[in-house]
Amino acid sequence: MQFDDSDMKIAPERISEVFDTSEGAANAFVREKSNGNMDKARKLGQQFAAELTVPSKGATLFGVGVFDNDNTMAQRKVLFAYVVNRVVEDMAPNSIVAQSVLSSFYESVRQQSAELYDLINDSAAFSLYMLARRSAPEKSEAVGRVFAQLCDKEGDPVFIRYGAELTDYFMMYCTQIMLRMQLIR
Repeated sequence: MQFDDSDMKIAPERISEVFDTSEGAANAFVREKSNGNMDKARKLGQQFAAELTVPSKGATLFGVGVFDNDNTMAQRKVLFAYVVNRVVEDMAPNSIVAQSVLSSFYESVRQQSAELYDLINDSAAFSLYMLARRSAPEKSEAVGRVFAQLCDKEGDPVFIRYGAELTDYFMMYCTQIMLRMQLIR
């Protein structure tokens, strides 16, 4: 007896190959849209953006004090945007949802303030933060060192600690926002 297996499909060895095809990506997008994740992703991005664009409150104003000037206030926003990216990439159920959150975030910031949008898209600062994370993934002190450097306080232990504590606070804050949205896995 002979079997015709021409209609059989073999699963790829790497799951990411499924999403490399337009059919796989389209099906994943439809799934995420139908389970409500795409709407939640848009709202998440807007919520994160509101934290940067609200002039008198927001996560980036936490703990503002005597060490802050225009530069540190700007660097707080860059750090917050970096943390948003990190938390979204780490916690989103998949790359489609993560990209939707980040697209909504950046578009919402751009609509509110082109100047702020340009500031948080500083690729040099993001690269420094990513390198710091790779060098010490579990230590916010590495990110604190970058924050101090960007604030023109390189090597200053007070600013290193300041940046590390801001990183920890922003991580906790953004993680709580992500968890409250209850994205479906």
